[in-house]
Amino acid sequence: MWHRFCLCVCIVFGLAAMLPGNVVRAQDSAQTISSLKQYIGQMPSELLKQEPRIQSRLQKLLGSKEYERLQERFANESPIELFGDVLILRGEKPFTPGNPKAIVGIGLFTNKIHCALVENSGRSIFSEDPKKIPNEFNRFIIITDKRAQEEADKKKKAETPRPDKK
Repeated sequence: MWHRFCLCVCIVFGLAAMLPGNVVRAQDSAQTISSLKQYIGQMPSELLKQEPRIQSRLQKLLGSKEYERLQERFANESPIELFGDVLILRGEKPFTPGNPKAIVGIGLFTNKIHCALVENSGRSIFSEDPKKIPNEFNRFIIITDKRAQEEADKKKKAETPRPDKK
């Protein structure tokens, strides 16, 4: 008797998963993935303007205060790039001490959004799936940190006066 009950429950849940609404969501996700690739090379503001669902998900993920910080950092945008299977949107707030940056990663296969707000040597990470932040997103942040450090070192070296030779 118990086995029949479990079998019925499995069948009902299996059929429920195949309902048209659930199939549409899966197709919707696949369409989002393919449509987001068209933004490679464009500016993040263009993607956010054309994809209001991505923008609203970011607002929900960050909250109003942090979303405002993100927008400030997108004042100086960089073209969208693909790093592994993560679409990278980034920008920085120009002429500001601490070199504040924002990096948003959208996992094309997971359809999850991840965001890093970087300032000085610290960063805040936000994720729709904190337990599964893509390695590509983390690597991109590390590479960006190294580039920023190298640029700061070069600038500091250029500004340091050279001792007079006698």
